[in-house]
Amino acid sequence: MKIMVCGVGGVGNYLAYLLCANNKAAHQITLVARSKRKAALLKNGVVIHSEILGDQASQPAAITETPASAGKQDIIFVCVKNYSLRAALATLLPCLSPRTIVIPVLNGIDHYQVAKELLPQGRILNALIYIYGSVNPDYSSNQVGGKVLLYLGGPETEALTTVQELFQVPGITCTVTEAIETELWKKYIANCGYNVITAYYRCNIQGIKDRQERLQEYRDLLEEAYQVGLTAGVRLPEHLPDKIFQQVTVKSNPLNTSSMAQDVLAGRPIELETFGGCLLQLADRFQVPVPVTRRIYEAMKKQFH
Repeated sequence: MKIMVCGVGGVGNYLAYLLCANNKAAHQITLVARSKRKAALLKNGVVIHSEILGDQASQPAAITETPASAGKQDIIFVCVKNYSLRAALATLLPCLSPRTIVIPVLNGIDHYQVAKELLPQGRILNALIYIYGSVNPDYSSNQVGGKVLLYLGGPETEALTTVQELFQVPGITCTVTEAIETELWKKYIANCGYNVITAYYRCNIQGIKDRQERLQEYRDLLEEAYQVGLTAGVRLPEHLPDKIFQQVTVKSNPLNTSSMAQDVLAGRPIELETFGGCLLQLADRFQVPVPVTRRIYEAMKKQFH
């Protein structure tokens, strides 16, 4: 099979390593990367520093700046940020056939719908991943914690099985679920709280715990996102905001921070529309009051746009 990974940041780099390092079937694996990232990959391969797997490196079959040059693909993983999704999908059009499996692995809740809307052919899967990590200046990536969880869903049964079989390898647990919307929203609610509050205050978990008003804002952000999801008809567990709040403030490493906070501190674009704008649109549609989300979103919008 011909397999492509478009977007080789923290998520894409880790998935690319797993695909390259466990490539017993001799699949042709192509990475899409540009500029300094491409040069680093050509020189060093795909490098990860993983709490699960240790320090590892592996070589893909090819690295290209233009997906079209790699030809039709059997499987494409799209691991870009949400604000780059539409542009990335447009570059992938020459790589599609009716049988191509496309897996957008992004934060948020609408990447599956966006891919379905923009791609004229291919079998599109819904997906999300739980991974905590970061990208280093040399374009290697870090993975922290004892597990990485990839969830897949959608009606394409054969395609789901094909992708799940690729990840029956150490370093990841890949699960096919019929409740993919619920899983997406569970992560989305967590991110609408954690990403937003840490990015807003440019701090780690300890920076939230040190201030009672920040803790309350964090709890409010979680509850507001949860109420939007419930009103939208998503089946969500009871007391989910409390469980997320306790997990982060009591059980998580207080020095951890979010990818969005890391992007703010590094001066990179941020996924504000994913964790703020999208939620506000849904809140307005379903007439759910979200005052804390709205206040923080508007303040960050002025600051970063």
